[in-house]
Amino acid sequence: MAEEKATKATRRTAKTKAAVNAPEEKKVSAAKAAEKKTTARKTADKPKTKTEKAPRAAKTAGTRTGRAKKTVSTAIVLDDLTTAVWKNIEHKDVAEVPGAIAIQVNVFDTGIFYIAIKANPDESKQVMQSDYYLADGIVDTSAEEVLKIAKGDYDFVEAVKAGRLNYRGDLSKAVRLAGILKSDAKLETVKEKASD
Repeated sequence: MAEEKATKATRRTAKTKAAVNAPEEKKVSAAKAAEKKTTARKTADKPKTKTEKAPRAAKTAGTRTGRAKKTVSTAIVLDDLTTAVWKNIEHKDVAEVPGAIAIQVNVFDTGIFYIAIKANPDESKQVMQSDYYLADGIVDTSAEEVLKIAKGDYDFVEAVKAGRLNYRGDLSKAVRLAGILKSDAKLETVKEKASD
């Protein structure tokens, strides 16, 4: 019996010690678990090789995906630009243009198209979405500037001076195309001044 009492007493003291030490053990085990997590994150973030980068932790990546920028389809924007230019030259008379003109337009962050006058025997005017290897000149500009050009009243010289438009190639052909792209009201004013 004495042995039973002794074992019960030892059990009680072990239980009371365990009960007293339980919060400390929980703190230690929580600290160890946190240390394991940080170690796991550090090793996950380190690149496995010099050329391969390891993926970021899922928690960080999850928060960033909600703020990701929406991608804009450049084809739609390029369609709008080429349509606007085509509407400008569609009904213009190009019979008096002495020769073929082909100007490639590189639109920043959008794409490339070209404007051709009398370059194709089947069509006198073209606006096509591609580069043109026989282009007389190349224009580098933004989509906003192309829309302004398509409206008609556009000061090409001022745009070049301000750096909004860059042109390289045959300048005489660019001047002819600029005359075609001017609005009809602007052309009539120019013709009136020339006749006086």
